[in-house]
Order: sequence, then structure tokens, then C-alpha cells
Amino acid sequence: MKKDDMKKDVWLGISSTQRFEDMPPEHIDLVTQARLYKKNGKFYISYEESELTGLDGTRTTVKLDGKNVTMIRTGTYPSEMLFSENQRHVGLYHTVGGAMTISTHTSKVDNRIGEDGGSLVIDYSIEIDNNFAGEHHFEMTVATSPMEC
Repeated sequence: MKKDDMKKDVWLGISSTQRFEDMPPEHIDLVTQARLYKKNGKFYISYEESELTGLDGTRTTVKLDGKNVTMIRTGTYPSEMLFSENQRHVGLYHTVGGAMTISTHTSKVDNRIGEDGGSLVIDYSIEIDNNFAGEHHFEMTVATSPMEC
């Protein structure tokens, strides 16, 4: 481990709202244990998904590099999604129903996560197989106690 690298156990609060055409908004709030670490000058947050998110058996790692955020899922439902402000990215997303091509167009990345935790906000739209699917608002809070999430 390099001199400036670090690892610590933290609490993670996630709040996500999805708005799909012709459907009521879907909202998920989740608090879980996670690992915050710094490697080569970048922060990472790693946690196990649960039945609540529909991704049981999957580990999610969020790589934070300024205004660039990568969400990497391994295990039952592997995928990789990249969020960069004012950019569109295409990736493959695995679900219970199979794999599909997902495009994200990110309108906002507000990354305030550091060694003592912090917050991350991402606003983005989704296209599935080149068809607009909906808008997403994602908030993550990293804290040393579950009460702070």
C-alpha cells in the first residue's frame, strides 16, 4: 500500500429516484455497511447489494475520480457504468431478464467524498437499446455512523 492510500469501514446511505415514461416514480432508500478506500489518489466505495436493490449476490464498487464516476458490479449481475458530466457513455447491463445495452447521459456529478466520507450526487438519463427509458437521481452519503446517513 502506498503512503497516501487508506482503507476504512463506513456506513453508506443511498437514495435513488427513477422516473420512467408512463409510470409513477420509483424510490429506494438504503443504508448499508461499506468499505471506503483510497488507491493511487482515487477514492473507492465497495459494498454488497441486497434483495432490496434486486441485485442480491452482487458487489458494487464505485470509483470516484473528480467529475468521473465508474460503477462496477461483479457477481450475479456484472456491469460497468460510467458517469461523466455532460457526456454519454454506452455499456452492457446484466439483469434477471438478461443483458442489455444501456446508455447513460449524465447532466450532473457532484462528488464531495474524501477520507472522512462525504456525499455524491449524480443526475442522468438512461437509454435502453437506443430508446429513452427515463431519468435518474442518485445520492450517496458516506459516514462513520449509520445515524449520519
